Amino acid sequence: FQDLLEFRRIYGHARVPHVYKGDQMLANWVLTQRRQYKMMKDGKRTYMTPEKALKLFDVDFVFNNTCGRGKTMDLDKKVETAANK
Repeated sequence: FQDLLEFRRIYGHARVPHVYKGDQMLANWVLTQRRQYKMMKDGKRTYMTPEKALKLFDVDFVFNNTCGRGKTMDLDKKVETAANK
């Protein structure tokens, strides 16, 4: 998580690419978070919790990199729904 915060500080966003030569371990961690979040939304067993998702969301983490830059209303609703489960 700290590496994500450092990436955000440097680049001004938290959209870590799938292949990031600066820190591939961070890119792999981000991919894992995105997968775990999807599993949580799908009701599958995962270590992602609504609290973890909201913590990531609070630092502008992009759970679905195809959504584009920044937060979307749809993602806001999904995270809130997950938090209320």
